[in-house]
Amino acid sequence: MTSYKELLKQGRQDLIWEKYCGYLDLSMQEFMGIQNRLLMEQVDLIKESKLGKHFLQDHQISTPDDFRRAVPLTTYEDYVPFLMERDESNLPRGKYYWARTSGRSGKYPCKWVPYSQRIYDKLADVVISAMIQASCKERGDVRMESGDVVLLATAPRPYTSGYISYATHEYADVRFVPPLEEAEKMEYSERVEKGFRQAMNTGLDIFFGLALILGKMGERFANGSGGMKLTKDLLKPRTMARLLGGFIKAKLQHRPLLPKDIWKLKGIMTGGMDTEIYREKLEYYWGKKPLEGYACTEGGMVAMQTWNLRGMVFFPECNFYEFIPYEEVLKNKADSAYQPKTVTLDKVKPGIYEVVFTNLLGGVLMRYRIGDLLNFTTLSDEEIGVNLPHFDFYSRTDDLIDIGTMVKLTEGDIWMAIEKSGLAYVDWTAKKEVEKKESLLHIYIEPKPQEERDAEQARLAIRQALAASNEEFSDTIKMLGDQILKVSYLPQGAFDKYIQGQREAGADLAHLKPPHMQPKAPVLAKLKGKA
Repeated sequence: MTSYKELLKQGRQDLIWEKYCGYLDLSMQEFMGIQNRLLMEQVDLIKESKLGKHFLQDHQISTPDDFRRAVPLTTYEDYVPFLMERDESNLPRGKYYWARTSGRSGKYPCKWVPYSQRIYDKLADVVISAMIQASCKERGDVRMESGDVVLLATAPRPYTSGYISYATHEYADVRFVPPLEEAEKMEYSERVEKGFRQAMNTGLDIFFGLALILGKMGERFANGSGGMKLTKDLLKPRTMARLLGGFIKAKLQHRPLLPKDIWKLKGIMTGGMDTEIYREKLEYYWGKKPLEGYACTEGGMVAMQTWNLRGMVFFPECNFYEFIPYEEVLKNKADSAYQPKTVTLDKVKPGIYEVVFTNLLGGVLMRYRIGDLLNFTTLSDEEIGVNLPHFDFYSRTDDLIDIGTMVKLTEGDIWMAIEKSGLAYVDWTAKKEVEKKESLLHIYIEPKPQEERDAEQARLAIRQALAASNEEFSDTIKMLGDQILKVSYLPQGAFDKYIQGQREAGADLAHLKPPHMQPKAPVLAKLKGKA
């Protein structure tokens, strides 16, 4: 099949759209046809391996329903004997790339997941699709060009984002700043800083990374610094011309210099809870709204928003998807022996589900529970003619904070309320606590030096923002009173000291920052300066 690079050179935008975005034209029946066919191929591929025999046993599997009946729901703990030592004799024959992620449960230091060559190749296909949709305005609109510059703001290999970057570099005609080989030798912050500096000379077309990074860089520009000191790099003719043009644009509009004055991005591709938090700020700072994707180490590239940014749609070829209705999740939470029921994508209705996936294309995880809750918002989008379910990321199952009998708060709920309070803060963490036999939400915040409000004033502002956005929280306050919310200030430098301590202790990259939700006692003690 003709490659993306060749199609670009030929100017075949129609074929590029069909190849990388054609899944959006599928009917639900066609989508499930692909799912079912690839699942049965996957069963044939894995059944003779040690891992496959362990999970499939002697069951005769002729249909997807046979597979779902035969294989129990799994978690990473079920795969530790096969994957933790990266012993490929446990797997089907083939070439594998080993990706790692954090061992969130604390039972093991990390998780290792093997990617087959077909999965690795698919990473590039999905990123190309994301670049197209992040930059287009309508169906069939392909604005990518040879040599487009991509800022490298992702973690290195063996993290999934590192493999995504390398696959994209191999299959897509883009230029990373800084170059991949050079960037892998740098600390993350150094890599991002150098990327922005090089982009002053090369220009910048695509951003791929955390929305938080772009948001913070935009804030630096708005505050008048832009993080730029006079160096030899800034004296290059292209850089000087870019800066001068940017200063003129800002001056004419009577505002500070912003990144959008210097760079005209074609697209922003991000993922994670901070995407929605920074969406409006990114448009103001960078002149472009972000296209949000959903990925994880265990599932690779899973889904992303369509070009009108109204919800994420699953890719049909990466994983076989099942979903546990939320009421089934609660039954399983109350009784760990209870086996929750699942439905396939063609059976979902608007509402909250826990996602379950089986790797396709030579992966090894089967009926895997990652612990993510998704909120299906609509079963189709008539505006752009996409007849597949759309969803938003809702929460991790173990990150929900429930207060009283009605309120369930996600990381996004709390983060958005802090943002809307107008508080100048460095970072935050929140925990459900019990005082005088009553549950409450306790938010710990490190304020910036310029923040003049005390903790009680911050609490009132956050309470007002939460009540305005969450009807259940508002009703619960009326019934139980203000005591369900508490805000405490952390000492200056609390988060920087925590990160530095973790770095000195040799912590994994994923464990450098404390979690926003439900931090454990030792983590909280360190943030408070008591450990």
